[in-house]
Amino acid sequence: ATVIVHDGNNELDTFNTKESAAVPGELPLHYGKSELLDSNSRTYQISGLLTGTEYFVAVSARNSKHGVSKRAYPSQASIIPPVQEPGTPQNVRLAVNSGYSDSLVAHFDPPKSTGGDAILLYRVELDPSPSFDNPIVQDIECPPSNRKTEWEIMTFVEGDGVINGGSFRLE
Repeated sequence: ATVIVHDGNNELDTFNTKESAAVPGELPLHYGKSELLDSNSRTYQISGLLTGTEYFVAVSARNSKHGVSKRAYPSQASIIPPVQEPGTPQNVRLAVNSGYSDSLVAHFDPPKSTGGDAILLYRVELDPSPSFDNPIVQDIECPPSNRKTEWEIMTFVEGDGVINGGSFRLE
């Protein structure tokens, strides 16, 4: 019998089989991980990649009689997931600033995806109209290691109910 070394210890026991501590239906330690996929499926989504990093892909098939086929390569040898606009900030919440009758606090978490580059700033907009016809816009620069941002928005209203100014404070 020919034994191909894959993981270092492939000694055969007295019955000419490879010893393993795995029980039937269980994979040996460090054997690897495989997603379950129907044999007729022709699409597999590869996620968790780093934007801007070049990746190469090959596909092979395996059956129980003859093992693994040769690799097939796509016509495009490699691909780089593109740098793109960042995702939408998550968990946006608005509250009245405790102790102030003319102040709001906007809370938000970073987007799930940075688009492959560091977030440089967040834009906070405030408008008395839900259509944001005439918003007060504040661009807030942030360091590349920013993980959570909390801003206090203070405004005041004069006679006609139009917001006349405001300030923003990073906490």
